[in-house]
Amino acid sequence: MSDRPQIVRANDAAEPLSGVVGVSRGHYRRERESSPHSRKFVVVTLALVAVAIAAIVGAILILVGGGHAGPPPQWSAWSPSQGGIAGERQIADEVAPFYRATPATQLAVVTVQNVSSTGTEQVAVRDPNNGTLAGLTGTTAIYNVCGLGTNCAIAAGTPSSSRLLLLRREALELSLYTFKYIGNISNVVAILPPGHTSTSNPQKLTPNPPAPGTSTTTTAPLDLAVVFQRASLKSFLGQPLRATLPEQVPPLPSQMDAAPEAELVSVVTSQALFKQQLVQAQDGTSVLVLDPLPPQ
Repeated sequence: MSDRPQIVRANDAAEPLSGVVGVSRGHYRRERESSPHSRKFVVVTLALVAVAIAAIVGAILILVGGGHAGPPPQWSAWSPSQGGIAGERQIADEVAPFYRATPATQLAVVTVQNVSSTGTEQVAVRDPNNGTLAGLTGTTAIYNVCGLGTNCAIAAGTPSSSRLLLLRREALELSLYTFKYIGNISNVVAILPPGHTSTSNPQKLTPNPPAPGTSTTTTAPLDLAVVFQRASLKSFLGQPLRATLPEQVPPLPSQMDAAPEAELVSVVTSQALFKQQLVQAQDGTSVLVLDPLPPQ
């Protein structure tokens, strides 16, 4: 006996098969005639089954994912590996090389100055109303943004409002990194390179009008610092750095006014500009005196 399965040819048992098919078709027609709404019931049933399957799949995804959409985005791609003064130096070394006066020339180097209540340098803010000095409360980080020219002046290019805005951007970035990663810092001071001037036009009463071609406007050197307290930048610490400063490579001075963050930098730093002066106290300590300036 062969173990192969028997092959049924097309003409074998044709009549019985035909009869079965005929009965089945007739029965199907009678079912359709007796149940005119059966198709609707089938559609509804399939829809309910689909909803149930979707609900089960969703529940499984929630259980597997723990109910979370995923980890929040990183605040920055880079972060310092240390805290304290060492972490501040890492921040300075990371940020400074990206700021350029020209494509081939770095804008400035950034160093960190040690400040403490018992150290050799302190920070005080002058009250514009009565002239009294009060020390900044909390721990302060000081960054000295020093140009590559004489006396920390910027060696390349000429002073301009665009270049100053770029320096303000650098001060903001230094402050954001510091507040985000150096936990005990309450204030950040960024001393900017020299080369800025203040313009005044005193309105003095004179018996005669000024002669044509003369001007009463005077200019004087102005040493600037950008000063932030942690609370003033708190809202920017809860979102990624690139949401505040979207360009990974900062613009050149000539490009700063058209940069996407130009307006934000101008607004955020406008109330953080101070005239700075280093003076020596009677006990021999150095005091960085900060005089607030009108919003720029």
